[in-house]
Amino acid sequence: MKIDVIDIAGNITQEKVKGKTAIIIDVLRATSVITTALANGVKAIYPYKDIESVLENSKKDTNPLLCGERKGIKIDGFDCGNSPLEYSKELIEGRNMYMTTSNGTRAIEKSAIGAERIYIASFLNIGRIVKQIIEDNKDTVIICSGTDDNFSLDDALCAGEIIKRVTKQKNIELSDIAIALKIIAENSKDIALTLTGTKHYEYLKSIGFIEDMKHCFTIDKYDILPFYKDGKILVKE
Repeated sequence: MKIDVIDIAGNITQEKVKGKTAIIIDVLRATSVITTALANGVKAIYPYKDIESVLENSKKDTNPLLCGERKGIKIDGFDCGNSPLEYSKELIEGRNMYMTTSNGTRAIEKSAIGAERIYIASFLNIGRIVKQIIEDNKDTVIICSGTDDNFSLDDALCAGEIIKRVTKQKNIELSDIAIALKIIAENSKDIALTLTGTKHYEYLKSIGFIEDMKHCFTIDKYDILPFYKDGKILVKE
């Protein structure tokens, strides 16, 4: 079994993901939203790379939840933005979400061109992700969505934590970038402290999402495994 890492969504190619397990990470905040919403009872999540697809595909639903952001801010006319704290059980339980974000949903769509299976990861469900990687025992590529096609340390730190945990339980062949991210995770004692000064973390702080990030940095809050198949994200039983 081998583990590789793709550093940004823009670098996803069919060749890199073909026949492999793809783990999608967008800690701040798409995959944290997806994990939280599924934990709080949303029926299914339909991710799209653009706003137009959300508007068109949600028309078939009698009670759709339109969700998404651009530059971290909720899209005009949508029900929710990209804050996981918006997705309360009272609001979302039993509904379908139609979602678009700047980075994470694009990474999901691009990975679907060749990956054998796609799981959604965040700090919130790392333990469940690690368990599934070991159980599947298949070549895996961890995809850091990044921020506007730039490297983002928050995603890389989450990827490194996954790799660190997997290699504690199983002898795995790692690519150079996987080794590098594992070392970063091994030397990080506090997520927020490690990310202090990084571009996306500081930007979200500046527009008022400190509480969001406290939630996003809670490790193993949910024991669920979101997976993407046939255009939608569900929880693996």
